[in-house]
Amino acid sequence: MLDVLKTKDSQLDQEHQFGEKEIIVNRIPLLQGDSVVGVVSSFREKDEFASLAKELSQVQEYSEMLRQQTHEYSNKLHTIAGLIQLEAYDKTIELINDETSGYQDLLQFLVSAVPDPVLAGCILGKYNRARELNVQLVVDRESNFTDIPVWINTTKVVTILGNLLENAYQAVIDLPEKERIVNLSLTDLGKELILEVEDSGPGVAREVENRLFEKGVSTSQGTGKGIGLYLVNEVLFYLKGYISVGRSHLGGALFTVYIPKRRKDHG
Repeated sequence: MLDVLKTKDSQLDQEHQFGEKEIIVNRIPLLQGDSVVGVVSSFREKDEFASLAKELSQVQEYSEMLRQQTHEYSNKLHTIAGLIQLEAYDKTIELINDETSGYQDLLQFLVSAVPDPVLAGCILGKYNRARELNVQLVVDRESNFTDIPVWINTTKVVTILGNLLENAYQAVIDLPEKERIVNLSLTDLGKELILEVEDSGPGVAREVENRLFEKGVSTSQGTGKGIGLYLVNEVLFYLKGYISVGRSHLGGALFTVYIPKRRKDHG
């Protein structure tokens, strides 16, 4: 800050290490005419930036999924038109039935049960993602998610939901196709919003059970793992919610998220 007082030059987005924490520091001079009368310095943990970037990438991912879906269905419409011109009516009906089976029913359900377009778009995107992976995503038709308080940013709920579903897909991906099952349930009854994601995978290994929400801890192999559940936990800390981990009746893991409807003091 003494350097800023002398030079009048701002110091922006500088990284510093304080103990085990990485801090992003900004220092900006306060000017009165040509004279520096003070300096304002701000500090933020570097992990906050990483979390915000991850959340943004999640939303962009779902947006891209929907764009890809539009492109895909455009191609299928051209295929149907071609089949009709070839008078291959049986194949046309078969293709239409294959494409509309399940999807149209889910779409109609989401219109009434999950009216928020961001959340509905997330679920549709993850439904298509499940189909690509040959995973059966089952959305509980008793679900209802209409009573979402205005203070809750639904993009943060998307971050939670998207990461939990993606983790569930990875948990079942090595199973035979007919055994790859992921269930999703949402409810807004009572004082909390509750989301449940369960899978038919092997469950959570005991050696990571107590450290599951730490950064870098994962039951999956490969690079870039161990971020999803850490980010879920960070978002829940912001929303003053919590998550529990149990055993699914499908044999795998059951993650249950609780988000209070009433805004709590973040002080």
